[in-house]
Amino acid sequence: MSQAQALVEREWHPMAAVAEPVTVVSRPATASRRLVFVDYARALAVLFMVQGHALDALLAPPYRQGALWDGWLFLRGLTSCSFLVLSGVAFSVTSLRHWEAQRSWSPRVFKRVRRALFFLAFAYLLRFPAGHIDHAQWVSPVAWQSFFVVDILQVVAVSLLALQGLVALSPGPRQFVQASGAAAAAIVLATPVVWAADWSSWPAWLVAYLTTSGGSLFPLFPWAGYLLAGAALGIVYEARARGGSPLAPSRWLMTLGATTFAAGTVSLLLPWSAYVQADVWRSSPAVFLVRGGGVLIVLGLIARLSRGATGAPSLVRALAAESLLVYVAHVSLLYGSRWNSSLGRLLGPQDLTATLAWIAVLFAGSSVLAWTWYRAKADAPTVASLVRIGVISALFGSVLA
Repeated sequence: MSQAQALVEREWHPMAAVAEPVTVVSRPATASRRLVFVDYARALAVLFMVQGHALDALLAPPYRQGALWDGWLFLRGLTSCSFLVLSGVAFSVTSLRHWEAQRSWSPRVFKRVRRALFFLAFAYLLRFPAGHIDHAQWVSPVAWQSFFVVDILQVVAVSLLALQGLVALSPGPRQFVQASGAAAAAIVLATPVVWAADWSSWPAWLVAYLTTSGGSLFPLFPWAGYLLAGAALGIVYEARARGGSPLAPSRWLMTLGATTFAAGTVSLLLPWSAYVQADVWRSSPAVFLVRGGGVLIVLGLIARLSRGATGAPSLVRALAAESLLVYVAHVSLLYGSRWNSSLGRLLGPQDLTATLAWIAVLFAGSSVLAWTWYRAKADAPTVASLVRIGVISALFGSVLA
């Protein structure tokens, strides 16, 4: 029995219960079959993310209306939720394999912390408001406000660091599930209160992590709740998947998702609320339940359709593993960055046919990019490391050097 198996059996047997890839050759084949759906889910989320940003950046206004558009907006809203939940799942599953090594400072922990800090630094680099750090003194307050805006990369980075701290404080998976689940619930329930509070005397960079008042798209409240809940979900799912019917875990996910979705819907329909909310559709705990339930239903369906699979195809694994690369590449292309112009601005509003054609091009380009880099890291790790160091040095050097 492996260390991960022993921990699960010791902690969960009485109950019969990434930005990290979960398909690695060192994991037992049974675990690979149980969690291969995560790779499929992440790959689908990547492609849905690409088409969502493409429609947002390119589609002409006359096409942005009607029931079909409204339905698409709801599904698009699930993409970021799915990424965060799956990042939490991947974190907890990889932690489970080497639990004791994750509880104290070790090479594994150092690698995780370094990765999270890189996400954080790169997120701010993308928004740095001056051409060079020496020019920062001439940046306007409005530009600095834009720099402090918190996006999904910051949420992932800070949440992963928090989860690593919870692992260090948790003697075993059971305690970790309790801690991460409680933290997720606290964040979600506190979101309307945090958003309604007066933060005008607080530093702008800190307020950006708490509310959307400064323009943040993904403040920690409530978005970190998805990642923390996903971390708890990953270990519970792994425990429930051990033994029994192959359909049981997927059925459990869909049942949990339907229950959560229904609870959120009923809460939204109630004629009263415990909160005074300025933005119900973004800060309400009920909306969190609706979105979270939708994500769980989709994950359950993917788990059922992929049951029995011993592994995902290479392209699926590549898209799942290189989601950060695909994110940065297509967002920079569509919306522009400090290094390139915006494709949306260059092309202007497009009709539906042209937009769909561009989505196909972006799908193909993203797949080629992800697969090429994924294979390069596997086949020529030294060369890939040198390329990574060179690109990162060039990007940060353009601002700092």
